Amino acid sequence: MKNKTAKNFTNFKMNNDVYKLRRQVLNIIYEVKNMGLNIPRVDVRIGEDKNCQILGKGKLKGNIIWITPQAINKGENHLRHVVLHELVHTIFGINHNEKCHLMKSVQPKIIQAKNKLLQLFKNYYIKFNNITESKVA
Repeated sequence: MKNKTAKNFTNFKMNNDVYKLRRQVLNIIYEVKNMGLNIPRVDVRIGEDKNCQILGKGKLKGNIIWITPQAINKGENHLRHVVLHELVHTIFGINHNEKCHLMKSVQPKIIQAKNKLLQLFKNYYIKFNNITESKVA
């Protein structure tokens, strides 16, 4: 059984308010699945970082992410950036990459548009799954 806790992170107990926050994260995961990308089931935990310095965490190759209300309250596109970033960690086991807008260790001040963020995630998916994209002229 995988560990459902993260260092310095307190999981909130499920209630209606936490469910609403969690649902926003799950909606972004479903955006990825609706692109036709076959990703594994990812557990989502909502809670707070004891140091109040992170927006989310993802267990490398662990298929579990932790997201803070601060990430959710920053708005849909900021949340999308955090969720996709953590999905790359937890699904593909990839660490931070300061050259990639999506995988920087600190969230950039300017967040890319929805389609750009989803494309960056798809690029990791293609690379990880060794897929060659077919393009129609």
